[in-house]
Amino acid sequence: MAKLSEAAREAFAVTRAAKFIATRDEKGVPNIAMIASTTPWDDDHLIFGDFLMWQTKKNLQAGSPVSVSVMTRDLRCYEARGRFLGFETSGDKFDAMGKQDIFRYSAIGLLRGVGTIGVDEVYPLKLSAVSVAKDWLLARIGGKRSADLPEGKRVNPIVAGIFGARDAAKFLAVSRGDHMEQFPVIGMRPVGADYLAVRSDLPLTRGDTVAVSALTMDLKAFQIKGEYVGLARSRGVNLGYIRVTNVLSQTLPLVSREVPSDNYDV
Repeated sequence: MAKLSEAAREAFAVTRAAKFIATRDEKGVPNIAMIASTTPWDDDHLIFGDFLMWQTKKNLQAGSPVSVSVMTRDLRCYEARGRFLGFETSGDKFDAMGKQDIFRYSAIGLLRGVGTIGVDEVYPLKLSAVSVAKDWLLARIGGKRSADLPEGKRVNPIVAGIFGARDAAKFLAVSRGDHMEQFPVIGMRPVGADYLAVRSDLPLTRGDTVAVSALTMDLKAFQIKGEYVGLARSRGVNLGYIRVTNVLSQTLPLVSREVPSDNYDV
């Protein structure tokens, strides 16, 4: 079992950091959800509150491997991979989680249980203001939806705006053998109405099923699932392209609901 470094533990302990848990279903389809309550319990374990996390909970209880990521406002970024060890509905972990503001002061923040993740691997993820700006600018310059690409699901304009925002936290999840992986993709941008463009150096393979979550500063979150269709070059820029297949809300009161393409009330 790996230990969280002091730096990683400090990042995961930041209350207002963006934190995502990635799992997969029994068919291997990835799911990524913003779980703000995630926090270190000790050097070997992370805990999180069971609240509005239906697909994540279902996947965990079915034995999915887990990847947990964090990104702070000053762009400290880490990924922890490990195993789900179960839920508890009482005890020290439950009492500690209940003291978090989201559960202590929110009228809807009912804590149902506390999940524990045993940490097996920890990775620092390189991220800087310069790299984010570069990736976003390249996607804006080179992003082009080729007419010969297969049609995807049209993304709601409001959701598209969030996935194109440079100040939104965005992570991509993919299933790999016996584990899940996550990558920060803040520079990602929508291309056309049914594709996303990402940086070309991601270790993705044509045909991969991926899931991407975007979280704004005002705590609106959405998930896009899709198929990685490979690299293409436009205006001198190489980019990876994702065909959108599903668009899901991760914001109250429509958590886990499919977002219609033409619904502006999201």
